[in-house]
Amino acid sequence: MLPRSLSLRALSMLLIVLLLSGCAAMRPGAEPPRIHLVGLQMQQVELFEQRYRLTLRIQNPNDFALNIRGLDFRVDINDERFAEGVSNRPLEVPGFGEALTEVEVSSSLWSLARQFRDLGDSRLERMTYRLHGRIAVTGWGLPVQFDSSGELGLLGPGR
Repeated sequence: MLPRSLSLRALSMLLIVLLLSGCAAMRPGAEPPRIHLVGLQMQQVELFEQRYRLTLRIQNPNDFALNIRGLDFRVDINDERFAEGVSNRPLEVPGFGEALTEVEVSSSLWSLARQFRDLGDSRLERMTYRLHGRIAVTGWGLPVQFDSSGELGLLGPGR
């Protein structure tokens, strides 16, 4: 059996090597992509589950292309959990460029009921959203966390 100090030292070295290899996988100075919700369309309504198609705009602030392998995310609307989804659709976002992608999400009957309750407020003309989760980029090792928020208009331009 190894002395305790030697096993602690070996464990510390292993941890440092793992951390450095994880950081080395991401290019130095690379910034994570920015992800925004730009569209929401209902696809299917069942009693206990609803399916939606979201359109996401992914912006790449780097001078090299990002090859996205997948997404795992959640959407909150008006500070309430609304829907969750995953996507394994590959997407290449050019350097200093952007790309649109469509993803499917599902929500529960209770999520939809909370949103209808809030829509009953006649003063509500815009809804706020928060889109957060993880994005897997080829060559970056671990998935990168993202969190964005904004507003979606409920009424047409005349109101």
